[in-house]
Amino acid sequence: MLPNDSRDSNRKMLPLWLRIAVPATVSLVLFAFLIFFIHMPEYQSGLVEQKKLSLRSVTQIVMNILEYYHDLEMKGVLSRAEAQAEAKKRISLVRYGADNKDYFWIIDSRPVMIVHPYRNDLVGKSVSDLEDGKGKRLIKEIIAGTNSTGEALLEYYWQWQDRPDRIVRKLSFAKRYDPWQWTIGTGIYLDDLEADIANRIKEHGYATVLIIAVILILTLYTVNQGRRAGEEIREKAELVEGVFYASFQGMSVISPEGVILASNKASLDVIEADEADVVGRMYWETPWWDYSSDMMETIRSSVAEASAGNMVKGEVLVKYDGKDTYFDFSLKPFLSESGIPLFLIAESREINDLVEARESLTINEARFRGVFDQSLQLMAIVSAGGVVLEINRSALEFRNVKYEDAIGKYFWDTPWWSHSEESQERVKDDIRRAANGHIVRREIESIIPDSGKRYTDFSLKPAFGAGGEILFLIAEARNITELKKAQKQLEEFNQELESLVDMRTSELQKSVERLENTQKQLVQVEKMAALGDLVAGVAHEINTPIGVSVTSISYLEEKLKDIHLKIDSSSLRKSDLEKFLSVADEATRSTMINLNRAAELIGTFKQVAVDQTTGQKRSFNLREYLDEILLSLRSKYKRTKHSINISCPDDLVLNTYPGAFMQIFSNLIINSLMHAFEEIDDGNIEIRVELGGAKLLIHYSDDGKGMTEYELERVFEPFYTTRRNKGGTGLGMHIVYNLVTSRLGGTIKGSSAPGQGTAFTLSLPSSLIDVQSL
Repeated sequence: MLPNDSRDSNRKMLPLWLRIAVPATVSLVLFAFLIFFIHMPEYQSGLVEQKKLSLRSVTQIVMNILEYYHDLEMKGVLSRAEAQAEAKKRISLVRYGADNKDYFWIIDSRPVMIVHPYRNDLVGKSVSDLEDGKGKRLIKEIIAGTNSTGEALLEYYWQWQDRPDRIVRKLSFAKRYDPWQWTIGTGIYLDDLEADIANRIKEHGYATVLIIAVILILTLYTVNQGRRAGEEIREKAELVEGVFYASFQGMSVISPEGVILASNKASLDVIEADEADVVGRMYWETPWWDYSSDMMETIRSSVAEASAGNMVKGEVLVKYDGKDTYFDFSLKPFLSESGIPLFLIAESREINDLVEARESLTINEARFRGVFDQSLQLMAIVSAGGVVLEINRSALEFRNVKYEDAIGKYFWDTPWWSHSEESQERVKDDIRRAANGHIVRREIESIIPDSGKRYTDFSLKPAFGAGGEILFLIAEARNITELKKAQKQLEEFNQELESLVDMRTSELQKSVERLENTQKQLVQVEKMAALGDLVAGVAHEINTPIGVSVTSISYLEEKLKDIHLKIDSSSLRKSDLEKFLSVADEATRSTMINLNRAAELIGTFKQVAVDQTTGQKRSFNLREYLDEILLSLRSKYKRTKHSINISCPDDLVLNTYPGAFMQIFSNLIINSLMHAFEEIDDGNIEIRVELGGAKLLIHYSDDGKGMTEYELERVFEPFYTTRRNKGGTGLGMHIVYNLVTSRLGGTIKGSSAPGQGTAFTLSLPSSLIDVQSL
């Protein structure tokens, strides 16, 4: 043995290619062993089992056909004989597999062959003793198997389609259909299966050898690049996987036989399933399609067509959990270099919005056609070049034109304009203007044979697309012949009406003048009535001081006579004179006080009366003037328990029309006394004056019986009163409203409710305030 250091030296001296080749060669040998001795047998076994599963699947399709006709029999649509005849006819035509050479046969319980596409000599005969090419009594074995488990799988020898001289191995699957006591069978030729397996193994072998050769050739090159290449491959794999599983489109990878190999989240979300729920199942048997046997058959046929190398595309409906979803569906084969499908890629994209839009478009087109043809207006769709694209019924009937005489022709060459070159040139110009984006509208007069003169309101408008381009022109015409006749009649009627209106207007003006004069007279009467009340109040108020003065003078006169008598009789004493002087002094003082009071009252009443009747503008203290107004009205309420309270700045001086204030507050207070306090003994009236910014606000309120909403809405209307049978004229509040708004330039608003009193707010301009007094 070499020393350890020698072995180490020799090991270090090994060439680089050898150090790479040895592990690479071992790996390749192990890889080849794994492929040819482990994977290939398992792959072959898997293909056989897959073919057996395919036989069960295609047999189930035929069982669905039997169930369909049996259901028609149970519903009474067909008799049993009719249902069985239709089922036999349809099943005898079913073909599948490569070159469509695989078929189905049927025997009944006797057993008699009732369907066999290639052995008509067996149809109608007992096949209980039928033997294959090696002497196996295959029918008895099939019946024994189906009696035991309902289905049977048998390998035997049989002729190649309709060639009795060629006997080959075959694998058949049979299943019993209990309702009719039938056994349905089908099979595949094992030579085809073995040839398919051999081809696939051969392809795998070639691919494996090629891979080994490529690996061997590229090993030296890829040693240094391995890590980076591995990372790139891993990134790309992750990218592909990410694209597949994260795609918003539903995607599935399917084997050429229809078995699902993988499905992404978008497709699984439709049926609320996990990938494990569908992988390994036949594509057409999954919840996407199992809601209908017809849909399952359609998908199975699509898989078969795609497996033959063709792309399948179309729209499909998926029904799951009561929800209908439309998809744009495609099934594409992924082919090997030799053109054999390796797997299929199913893609689906939800198009519910597109389907709804398409249905909406169809409905809108139908609506347009209905509106277009049923419209009473004459309508046509014209290209920008003037060619008639569409025309409605009203336009055709207007001049008895046939549809084919107008469609495809220039608009100016149609019967509506061809009677006059001038009309044609005018229409050409109209189309040129409309094609440049203008709207054309004019009135057309034409003479139609057997119909006379016709008038139409014609317009030509461009229809624009989303990008602003002109798509076509819309020509419209409205028959206004009757309208023109009506207009002429209306003009004649208007002339007659104008003369009648002039006459009526003159009469109404005279009536209005009489009403205005009457209203002015009534307002004046109301003022004079208020002045009469003032005079009555004056007489009542000065009666007391005048009466006291007369009494004092009369008493003094009597005492003076007594003094004269005592002087004449020489009986006057000093005490009598002193007593007389005392009485005279007291009587004189009392008389002077009461006469001054009377003079003051007369002066106040005189000023108020002058303000009310003359309407002169002057400066006055508002608080003092309100007191004078109350004094003039005192006779109206002094024998009652009613109270009137005034809240007003003592130094507020106005420069305006005091007579207006006299009339306003006299009417408001009298209204409260007569209306608000009717049947009320102790009412309260509040008058509050305040400055509110640029406004002078006067709040008047009482706690009387109030007014209804209807009465409040009409309180300022002339001649409206609730006491007409008691002498009310209905002008008091109307005068108040006119004085506030017209004379004083302000506004007045009222509020009231039954049992809650009444309030009025006067908003007057601050310009009424005498600035010099501030």
